[in-house]
Amino acid sequence: MKSRIIVETYVKVFDGFVDIFEFQGEERRLDQIEGALVLSINGKSLIDQSMFDYVDDLWSYLSEGLLKVSEGQAFSCFFPDQPIEVKLTPANGRLQVSVNCHSEVSVAADKDEFVRVMSEHARKFFTRLQEIEPGAKGTCDYALGHLNKIRR
Repeated sequence: MKSRIIVETYVKVFDGFVDIFEFQGEERRLDQIEGALVLSINGKSLIDQSMFDYVDDLWSYLSEGLLKVSEGQAFSCFFPDQPIEVKLTPANGRLQVSVNCHSEVSVAADKDEFVRVMSEHARKFFTRLQEIEPGAKGTCDYALGHLNKIRR
């Protein structure tokens, strides 16, 4: 069954974005990686490229949140450098995913599917990030530590 959850991660390059898995640039040697997370669930866009921020930090926050949600706990965080809030609220096998950027957009998803799709993408993201930015190893190890505690 094709997932109804679509998640993508982009690196900001000049005035545009490149999918992190297609990025062929030089090692960036930056403390933080500017980019965008794109998330839609059941055709409803929750996060788009206009909400770009530091994707390494954002994925690190979300990795902690995925672990909490997998354990049945609610989670919320703000984007690293923008007043955009993400809330994940589990109940009865479902998950309410809400993003507040100027106004709140919210959608319900299957909790297990959300955790599986997001954590798989996050693992791939952090593996790829270590390839293009070896200096991000600490952030990657921290986030992968959370992701590896999620029961698959």
